Amino acid sequence: MGLFTGDFYSQSLAMTTQLRVIFPELSCDVTPVFDGEPMVLYLLHGLSANSGEWTRFSKIEYYAKKYNFIIVMPEVQRSFYCDSVSGPRYFTYVAEELPRICEQWFCFGSSRENTFIAGESMGGYGAVKVGLRHPERFSGIASLSGVLNYPGIARRVMNGQWPDLLPQELRALHGATGLPSEEDDVISLVCRQAGNPQRPRLIQLCGTSDFLYEDNQTFRRAAEKAGYGHMYLEAPGDHEWPYWDKAIQYAFQFFRNMDMKTTPIY
Repeated sequence: MGLFTGDFYSQSLAMTTQLRVIFPELSCDVTPVFDGEPMVLYLLHGLSANSGEWTRFSKIEYYAKKYNFIIVMPEVQRSFYCDSVSGPRYFTYVAEELPRICEQWFCFGSSRENTFIAGESMGGYGAVKVGLRHPERFSGIASLSGVLNYPGIARRVMNGQWPDLLPQELRALHGATGLPSEEDDVISLVCRQAGNPQRPRLIQLCGTSDFLYEDNQTFRRAAEKAGYGHMYLEAPGDHEWPYWDKAIQYAFQFFRNMDMKTTPIY
């Protein structure tokens, strides 16, 4: 497997950042399910993690070769994939600048039908937000235990009820109230995009023991009521890598239009 890590200056962030990219090169250690030109998946990390968490805690390199995907893993710190009111513009970086960089440096094809976005936890939220705000760029989205009720989480943080984040972090992102705008609310976005005939295909996965399970149900109900037509899958599991390592395989199968009931999980 070709795994490349590099540092470069981002104009959107006004600083140097890190990027990891997996290329599914030919070898004798994995039998691919698909051949030909690889598809491209932008794979986003969670809160308190970095661009290396997927290669450290999952078999993503194996899956990249098995399903024939190039995997792009950017670094966004604790940004919630937002353009901060007083700092780096991480949404602009991931949604706009990074695809241009990848097309220029790695000669990725820019076709929408072969481009996807996914992530876990904060990255699941980021994938849904980026994908729904740029439906012209992504044909599929996968959220794994995503923070899909971000305004609800933000209110808990501002009330001191969510210890993983501090109120001052959200003030730095969103201003004095610490509350996200409508453009950062994926429940609002999924309802708005439900009538778009070019909306990306969307799969939502969550473990039944996940502390974000109820927030995922809130998003699920909103998407179903709006008629978005997304796929929802749940299974026993917590907010942890053993669950996500399985869930990302279902995302690959969904993107590849495979029979998810009969295709094995590796």
